[in-house]
Amino acid sequence: MVSSSGKTSQSRYLSIFKMPHPRLTREESQEQTRQRLIAAACKQVAERGFASTTVRDIAREAGYTQGAFYSNFQSKEDLLLDLLRQHKAQEAERITGSVATAGQDFGKAFEALEHWARDFGMDASQALLATELQLLAARNPEFGRAYAALMADQRRIYAQLLERLFALAGRTPPVPAEELAGSLMALARSQAIDHALYGAASAGDILIAVLRGLFQPPPA
Repeated sequence: MVSSSGKTSQSRYLSIFKMPHPRLTREESQEQTRQRLIAAACKQVAERGFASTTVRDIAREAGYTQGAFYSNFQSKEDLLLDLLRQHKAQEAERITGSVATAGQDFGKAFEALEHWARDFGMDASQALLATELQLLAARNPEFGRAYAALMADQRRIYAQLLERLFALAGRTPPVPAEELAGSLMALARSQAIDHALYGAASAGDILIAVLRGLFQPPPA
């Protein structure tokens, strides 16, 4: 037997499932579709490779038709460039935001940089996807130009970050900051794939070791 208070609680509980869910706007629905297609493409390209992944594979993985794909992206390359833009913007915002909170304190700024580096390149599927994107950039001139522009933007952001850290430490970069940033990016990509394939040290661990060496005070 259920008491009147029990019935009230039960009716309130059941009413939750009867409440209408807020409807997405057209823009929100389209963005949700785009993000699901991007996530599906990441999975398929990392597992199968770019050449072996079809638009049908991506659409099926995301639960949509090929028509839905072409309503949002012109091609697989177009989708992957959108993915790159999002990823690079989020990554740059995360690292610059973390370091900015340290103000003028070099120790706190470097600690924030180390915290970011620890998570870098830990996901094997991301490392494989990054390799596929590099190969596509080397083989497809149009994609390659867009890829190079995005990487150049990221290199400049990291160069500015390095310049700030060197200034806080009262040091001078051993080479131009943009060249140093590009070398660190290349090292991280290479180490990430070695970590994914052979279980080598993570890209984050190697980055931290190199950065500590760069900012370590010279021997007296």
